Amino acid sequence: MNDQGWLWIGKYIIVIVVALVLGAVLGGLEPFRSTTIGSAHVTAGTLVQFIAHSGALALLWALGYRHARQLARGSGGAAHLAGASLALMTLVVTASFHEVLLHFAAPLLAADTRTAIDWGFIAAIVAAAGWLLWALFTKSEAALATAGRRAASARPGHGSTVG
Repeated sequence: MNDQGWLWIGKYIIVIVVALVLGAVLGGLEPFRSTTIGSAHVTAGTLVQFIAHSGALALLWALGYRHARQLARGSGGAAHLAGASLALMTLVVTASFHEVLLHFAAPLLAADTRTAIDWGFIAAIVAAAGWLLWALFTKSEAALATAGRRAASARPGHGSTVG
């Protein structure tokens, strides 16, 4: 894996977009719209879209993980924000997956099961938000100190002298 540059992000974005487009196109085709799965009348198109959206979210989280890894290997203040970057991506993916799951599974769920899933996601989202806040709280000082040093060295009369 070549992690030296940032061009790898483009590969992830392309695959995520293609997965979403394919899910929409295939899910919209007549055979997928008219074929139902089980007695709850969930269509095959809904299943295809669920798989595509779930895959796209998994790739989005993988992109966030790789981004955090690359930040951590770097130097300077950005390296201190690697944990916050991964926590933010986890929060976004967790909140998004709730909607993806319910769009597919809502017809299959009893009311009490739906409530349990909602509370499970509430707990997961709050945990991810807490992780993000903790990561920002514990690592932001080092990132701000690095940014302050860079800003101070960039001001005229500071840093290197011309002689």
